[in-house]
Amino acid sequence: MSGVQDRGARTAKALLERVEAERSEIEEVLIDLAGALAEADPARLVERLVEATRRTAGASFGMFLPDGQGQPTSISGPDHTGFAHPPALEQAPLLAAAIESGEPLAVDDVLRWARSEAAQQPYGALDDGSLVRSWLVLPVRNDTGGRHGSMVLGHPAPHRFDHRRERLARGLAQHLAGALDRAREQHERGRVARVLQETLLPPILPAVPGLDLSARYRATGVGNLVGGDFYDVFEADDDVWAVVLGDVSGFGPEAAAITGQARYTVRAVARDEPTPSGVLRRLNDAIGGRSDDRFCTAVYLRMQPTLTGVELVLSRGGHPPPLVLRDGGEVEALDGAAGMPLGMFADAEVSDLPCTLATGDAIVLYTDGVIEARDAGGEQFGQDRLEALLKSCAGRTADGIARRIELAAMDFQGETASDDVAIVVARAWPSRHAEPRVGVVQVSRS
Repeated sequence: MSGVQDRGARTAKALLERVEAERSEIEEVLIDLAGALAEADPARLVERLVEATRRTAGASFGMFLPDGQGQPTSISGPDHTGFAHPPALEQAPLLAAAIESGEPLAVDDVLRWARSEAAQQPYGALDDGSLVRSWLVLPVRNDTGGRHGSMVLGHPAPHRFDHRRERLARGLAQHLAGALDRAREQHERGRVARVLQETLLPPILPAVPGLDLSARYRATGVGNLVGGDFYDVFEADDDVWAVVLGDVSGFGPEAAAITGQARYTVRAVARDEPTPSGVLRRLNDAIGGRSDDRFCTAVYLRMQPTLTGVELVLSRGGHPPPLVLRDGGEVEALDGAAGMPLGMFADAEVSDLPCTLATGDAIVLYTDGVIEARDAGGEQFGQDRLEALLKSCAGRTADGIARRIELAAMDFQGETASDDVAIVVARAWPSRHAEPRVGVVQVSRS
């Protein structure tokens, strides 16, 4: 009698341990599920959801078969190194019918229908030679009936997937369908945003005698929305070149609309307006009075290369002050003519500020994404840090200066980037010293 009781106690203990292990497994899956469902990359999303479903159902392996494809795109398992004989899903009668129809299927034991070795072959065998006897085929279909494919789970033991495991696996497959819809929509929005952003930036800077030009643009991709930073370099008059760099508040289509309007307005009025302040006033008129209360900061330069350097006049509309890097290493902030943000008031208070660049001097324009970059502790990169960095850039090309600023700002904030960064550098490089340099443009996305 005592032996029977001991066996009963051991059986009960083993059952409790198994239940506890299953509960712990499901808890771990649930903890990981929120992050898995938030994946923006469809391939990574499928990979994580297949693994979560495999663990929940207690399957040896899981795979995802996209609609219209004969081969799975994702296979997962705890130590899955392959199959001795991979399943031929399209040749396994039970599985192929379920995959084709998009209906769920639970197979308790393949051997009930496939008695010969030839009939068992399409259902595959694990790398240790074990036949795959239990199967679950779960349609991945959204609420409107659209199909993404099928999730397929397998195990060498018969009767592996009871009703509870099957119900949980079906729920996860349904979550995968909704998450795939969102991920693909987000991916498409991001693609459209990147294309739109590229149309708002010049594909290449012009080759200007007497100037060495470079531009850097880095989009954070916040929410896959188009950012508001923009720049342009173009000929405003005979031997006079215009440089504009600005920052529209916010992200998204509304910001993109103002970004495009600002860039093309500046180009349109530049030849009629001989002063930078006049150009910014016209820009203020063009974007003012909108119902969305968005505004723009900008800095606009008229530059005329000479035999000894560059004569320039600039105006600012609420934008961070340009910095001049002298060839000897001194840095000057052109913080006069501050002006006010554009588009906020009917009359823009802006003024002009002249400056001369000697041979080797450079002027640096940047958006607040540089100086307002924050590290993990919340400290800003700041203008003082930017000026200190510039002092070490004396003698570098325009591209070398722009690249050092970009890398420094990105390294400072690490993975916490939340604002776009745009940088334009123009360095006096008289044409008698070298042929005109084609401007360098670098556009990247974090």
